[in-house]
Amino acid sequence: MNILITAPSLNPQKNVNGISTVVTTIIENNRIHTYHHYLLGSPDYKQTKIGWILQIISQLCIFPFAAKKNKIDLVHQNLPFDPKGLIREFIINFWCRIFKIPVVLHVHGGVFLMTGTKNIFYKSIAKSLFINSCNILVLSELEKLAIERNFQFYKAVVLSNSIDTKIFVRQHRERGAAKPILLFLGRIHESKGIDDIYDALVLLKEKVEFRFFLCGTGPLKDLYVEKFNCLLGDDFEYLGIVSGNSKIEIIQKSDVFLLPSRYGEGLPMALLETMSAGVVPVVTDDASMKYIVENNVNGIRVNKNDAQDLSEKLNLLLSTPELYNQCSNNARKTVTDKYDISNYIIQLNRIYNLKK
Repeated sequence: MNILITAPSLNPQKNVNGISTVVTTIIENNRIHTYHHYLLGSPDYKQTKIGWILQIISQLCIFPFAAKKNKIDLVHQNLPFDPKGLIREFIINFWCRIFKIPVVLHVHGGVFLMTGTKNIFYKSIAKSLFINSCNILVLSELEKLAIERNFQFYKAVVLSNSIDTKIFVRQHRERGAAKPILLFLGRIHESKGIDDIYDALVLLKEKVEFRFFLCGTGPLKDLYVEKFNCLLGDDFEYLGIVSGNSKIEIIQKSDVFLLPSRYGEGLPMALLETMSAGVVPVVTDDASMKYIVENNVNGIRVNKNDAQDLSEKLNLLLSTPELYNQCSNNARKTVTDKYDISNYIIQLNRIYNLKK
């Protein structure tokens, strides 16, 4: 089939986005179908408001011509469940209805996913998207239940994100005498708990030695690069946007992955990538992460908006080799056993084949 798949830019130098990573993984691993990436969404660099509006209007207006030119059989829509995402994907979905192109709607986190919305406009758009798509994909049973509870839609299918686990495998190494490396990899935004990371590291540096790698970009990049530089000096490195072999090398060097998200997570690809390398995740229970990370078994769970809790649990993890090694081994095993890409592609193709 010719499949048009929506996503922001797939170039990590232009966009740090979990949806882009998922789409890249699908395109690279699903050779049965021909994919046509349709750019939908804004890059990370700053735009004027007028520039942003014109770009979105252009993307939405050109869509039917792209669908016709490439003789599209199916549209795979990727929805960030927030106001902008709903409006964009509703218009794309509307075009698909006009041209009678079946749609698979793939939900990826967002502020409305777990809590819903009381806004009648957004609620009606969401319900229209669900009703007018032939299949709805969510990332976990928790998200399926949330859509049932908040939007009274009962036919979503669970398809958890997956990765090629062979890429990130590293030689097993136990925590030793070297300074442990803490890693943040993703969008530098308040929703990811970057404020809590900073406040926690202020407390942690008085107790244990460590290094901190910050990777990615976002609206708070400049502020926090300066703050972490002042706080940690030579023990801090801002590595920018990383991809390909550079990302693999950084993940394999790291010991702990930090993602104390406050809201809006789906099932982060960076979480799967780091866990597959035995990097211990320290995360909140936001959305689907609670289905992957079991506290003190294959990672550490911390309270949301709680730098004190984050600091104390990092201190415990870094000071207890037995706990660290257990979580590291189990993190690797969890992803290898349950989240490898091969089974994901089989399930995805079955869903595509149900389009009629």
